[in-house]
Amino acid sequence: MFLGIIFAIFVALFWSLGEISYSRLSRNLDRANVYFYQYLTRAILYLAVVVIFNISLFTQFNFDHFFVFLPIITCDLFASYVINISVSNGKLSVVSPIMAAYPVVDIFLGLILLKEKIGIPEIVLSTIIAISIITLTRKQKKTKSAPKPLKGIIFALCYMLLVAFSIYFEKTAYIGELTVYQLYFYKGIVYLLTSGFFMLLIGVTPVRLKKPNMDIIKGTCITPIGNILNSFALSFGNIIIVTPISSMYSVITNFLSRKVLKERLSLVESICIGSILLCTFGLITLGLL
Repeated sequence: MFLGIIFAIFVALFWSLGEISYSRLSRNLDRANVYFYQYLTRAILYLAVVVIFNISLFTQFNFDHFFVFLPIITCDLFASYVINISVSNGKLSVVSPIMAAYPVVDIFLGLILLKEKIGIPEIVLSTIIAISIITLTRKQKKTKSAPKPLKGIIFALCYMLLVAFSIYFEKTAYIGELTVYQLYFYKGIVYLLTSGFFMLLIGVTPVRLKKPNMDIIKGTCITPIGNILNSFALSFGNIIIVTPISSMYSVITNFLSRKVLKERLSLVESICIGSILLCTFGLITLGLL
């Protein structure tokens, strides 16, 4: 359990630092290069984990298993695409809590598709989150850090939906006794092919392939490292304790975006963001209990 808590703390740190680094990168590098390096680094990291922990998967490609994981991978691919548009157009301190509010969607997916029951607390918390997001949308103004704030929020909502569906599909996949290493294996293959597509795209357009530098490495590597650490956190610790700890990354992101990115928030924005963060934490805790 102690190891699980330590891993969960590191997950929260890596996810928050990853969002800050990715936000900086997406504002300073053309989109084609961002996507190329993003998918390439994820492919390398996920396949490296498979090599270390279950190398036999490279000789056991199974189309049935691949198609089980394909909805998860598809959601993740599109999520990786829309997050770039979200963080490059809106304030990270605003869009990050919205993106992290995916438990709202998962609750209703569970209600509709898995016939799970939800109580009044979940309904109340979900309603507060919805009202907070609507209020945030109405209060956004164009700034240097948010050239198109409404577009940033819309794509943050798209990201939230994609992550929610990805988690739902992953939950159903593991019911069939499939493993996270199998997911990493098929994810790594698809990400590698996708990075190859963007390399070809760069080759036939005026855009030039940038040489990797520290900003690119930090912007594309930190978050997937957090994803891998999260898998270990869940394997070492109790999900009821680990998940709420790792989910608090958005609080750290919100703090860092003000200090590092110099983003300013009004009192109303701060109240809405605080409501989203607290209610999301409450939903995760209620869901696990």
